[in-house]
Amino acid sequence: MRLSLRAIVVALVIAAAASAPAQETAAVRTLATYGPDILWQSESELSGDIDCDGRPDQALLGRRDERVYVGVVVSSKPRPEILGFTAGGTVHDAICPEPPVLKLESLDYDPKKTIGRLDGFRRSKRCKGLRLSSGQCSSLRFFWNHKTDELDWWRL
Repeated sequence: MRLSLRAIVVALVIAAAASAPAQETAAVRTLATYGPDILWQSESELSGDIDCDGRPDQALLGRRDERVYVGVVVSSKPRPEILGFTAGGTVHDAICPEPPVLKLESLDYDPKKTIGRLDGFRRSKRCKGLRLSSGQCSSLRFFWNHKTDELDWWRL
């Protein structure tokens, strides 16, 4: 009887472990520490050298109420960068309603050709920027601002 009770306990432990949700990544845990009321979407996690220090950084989308957040865990900084945007509306820092999509993009372009001078922007073949798009609105384009040493953004 003792052996069969042990087998049942082991089977229950294995079943509980199999049904547990996937482990959160270190980036999700870090963002949750600094933005605990934001629901970070682990499936949106991207990795690339955003601050151009030669080490990978992680970027994720988050949601809270009617706002969309871009969070970046920067390898060279102790605190993540978290920027929030209204979903819908007519203000410059709003995105179109659902669904927002975050992608890595090349920084091998000259923003002067589209929007004029962009302080702190450095063109790069190796470093990455981010693009947040949603619906028919123009995308928000994120880059590491080398003058302010923080995540910055622009849009047309």
